Amino acid sequence: MDFSGKVVLVTGSAGGLGKAIAEAYLNAGAKVSICDINQDRLNVTAGEFKRTHGNDKLLATATDVTNETSVNEVFTKTIEKFGRLDIMVNNAGIADKFDPVGDVDRSLWDRVLAINLTAPFLFCKLAVNQFLAQEPAGGIIVNIASVASLKTAIAGAAYTASKHGLLGLTKNTAAMYNAKNIRAVAVLPGGMQTNIVDAMATGMNAEGYAVAQKQMIQSLNDVRDVAQTVLFYSSPSAKGSNGAAVSVDGGWLSF
Repeated sequence: MDFSGKVVLVTGSAGGLGKAIAEAYLNAGAKVSICDINQDRLNVTAGEFKRTHGNDKLLATATDVTNETSVNEVFTKTIEKFGRLDIMVNNAGIADKFDPVGDVDRSLWDRVLAINLTAPFLFCKLAVNQFLAQEPAGGIIVNIASVASLKTAIAGAAYTASKHGLLGLTKNTAAMYNAKNIRAVAVLPGGMQTNIVDAMATGMNAEGYAVAQKQMIQSLNDVRDVAQTVLFYSSPSAKGSNGAAVSVDGGWLSF
């Protein structure tokens, strides 16, 4: 796949899946704006990418996606450096503690929804308005959802609600802007070894996790495989896919 001349913004891209997505786009010739809340990790990743792809094709910005001013800043910097945006990838995400609704702490609920749903909303809004204003008009949004967008008990209430909501946002965006050369697709990964597990290191709800375990499969997806799926569905080869929910889960949703 060739993305030469295309401009891509990937959130949560200093490590894990986001880094793999950003690297795949760079390898395919795109100009890529990466952002992450972890400054140290971002510096390391930016250094790697600059050594392999140079300064001209990369922008790295420390970003708190729960802060609208910070979101606006990285978006503005991206347009200022590259002149347009072709592909918006909402990848930043956080897990919950497998708490069912009766046990969810309000602060955890607010944080999970802020990162997993409100932040993609903010970036989608900015991206759509940029797509409509630029010449040639149009663009693609890829939202990294989850098998939890369709399954109901493989995570806690907060994460499940956030990923169901993200799929709804994707489909509504696809429908509303279908006639304006704007596509939106959701990619639904299964288990992966990514930075999102940092949030699950302590304080896990044992009862909720036990319920989730009954529905889990043991295989983990390679983030590079998921990244290639993202590239394909943002390419001209997938122009007929709008509002799609694409699972990359090793068959998890089939069980």
